[in-house]
Amino acid sequence: MSESNGKILIVGAGPSGLTLATELTRRGIGCTIIDKAAGPAPMIESRALAFNARSQSILAASGVTEQIIAAGHMVDKIRLCWNGRLRNEVSMARLNVHTGTDAGLKFNRIVLIRQGSVERILINHLLSLNVHVRWNTECIDFEQNDSSVTYRLRAESGDIESGEASALIGCDGAHSQVRKQGGYSFDGESDAQSWTLVDATVSGLDVAHTLTADLRPGQAFATMPIEDNVVRLIHNGPDILKNHPNAQFCTDVHWESEFKVSYRMVKSFARGRTFLCGDAAHIHSPVGGRGMNLGIEDAATLAWLFSKGREKEYSNMRLPVAKKVLKLTQQQTTQMNSSSRVSSLVKQYAPKLISLPFIKRSTANSVLGLDTPYPAWQS
Repeated sequence: MSESNGKILIVGAGPSGLTLATELTRRGIGCTIIDKAAGPAPMIESRALAFNARSQSILAASGVTEQIIAAGHMVDKIRLCWNGRLRNEVSMARLNVHTGTDAGLKFNRIVLIRQGSVERILINHLLSLNVHVRWNTECIDFEQNDSSVTYRLRAESGDIESGEASALIGCDGAHSQVRKQGGYSFDGESDAQSWTLVDATVSGLDVAHTLTADLRPGQAFATMPIEDNVVRLIHNGPDILKNHPNAQFCTDVHWESEFKVSYRMVKSFARGRTFLCGDAAHIHSPVGGRGMNLGIEDAATLAWLFSKGREKEYSNMRLPVAKKVLKLTQQQTTQMNSSSRVSSLVKQYAPKLISLPFIKRSTANSVLGLDTPYPAWQS
């Protein structure tokens, strides 16, 4: 079967691809979105978890943000500990985020929500706009010229379909086939340090609406509330259920994962009429919860540029942002992994400095994802 509708083809229906489809559709630009998976991310594997203030602001125009906030778990406080002892407790309401172009910001909290929930909310929103994700559908290959991309898809039925799109956008994750087929580089490095995480029901641990970071020489432990009695525990080492100080409160483990951190990004976010968003273009440490949010920013920026006929500016706009976030998360992760005396002193005493106005603003902007450029279309 042959399809020639000139729509934009989006490969990948994760948060980046679904945001792109949402924003394109909102702006009156036709798109087709496919994914080789059978459906959205499993709910039991929460994967990405943080939905920050920048993403909340971006998706508010479509009405999706209210749904995500309602389904998620709001973080009201951040507890910073050293060797199990509280060094500072920061109220999100008291962090000063009313600076610069973000003056009067409506969203000043982090929402913790499973990636699968975010995807399902976006999918249902698209369905209300008569945009359907084509699951079990894979992009086999493509060719492009100056104005369009011809492609071949393997459909759920096994049939091979050919088509033509005005552009093809890879939102297909860290192992992106679009990136590989499109000839993009993906340079970087991987840390030798292994990390572990677990999502579990807890009993006897009061962590609702409170994110806790417990730092020690060469070690970091985090506790993130997904629901009132469900948490994610994270550790920059092995055997999390033996080593994490809050593991003793776990009564039912839902998901456990071990992973290594990589820092990689493309040299360009676009080649001709192909473009990359999210993990297809950049991967980095989960410290700071920036991954899903950076992809949402990519997608919304690209949709806006398409609506203005300025998509050629996309790579130059997003490359500096990705470089900044990769550098920041690598510095933060290196600090957490370090057991040096200087690092230990920083981790022990830095939390006390957050009350200083300049550090408070800097911390707020980083935590809420407001240290990236203010969206041009919201100016």
